[in-house]
Amino acid sequence: MTFFLQLHRFHKRYMQRLTSMLAGHELSNANWSLMQYLANEELATMSQIAKYWDVEKPTVSANVKTLTKRELIQLKQGNDRREKYISLTEKGEKLYENISPEIKFLQDQLLNNLTDEQQELFKKALSDMEKILKEGLE
Repeated sequence: MTFFLQLHRFHKRYMQRLTSMLAGHELSNANWSLMQYLANEELATMSQIAKYWDVEKPTVSANVKTLTKRELIQLKQGNDRREKYISLTEKGEKLYENISPEIKFLQDQLLNNLTDEQQELFKKALSDMEKILKEGLE
């Protein structure tokens, strides 16, 4: 099996498991990613999130709309009228705290078979390959 096929299969299975874990909370993977980002950063603009995710702002906007309707995140006006900051609401923080241990357990189980050195080498390899794709192939 080639490296990229193995990577694809792992990603597919991981995302299926994550989707299953989030389904009971009526969250998509993208919704969860946004909540996770806000839990770590506390406050962010759509532009900051789009840059971090490497996506267009409408992708972020759709998730913001969904989570705002569910009262899991809130928008706050910035100094500039055009700038809005996004943060988790208390309800969003509680849901995040409820779900994150289960997801962390899954991730820990997956990483338990790798030494710290192997994890660092793998992260570096993925980062290097992503950089090549971002900058363009020669």
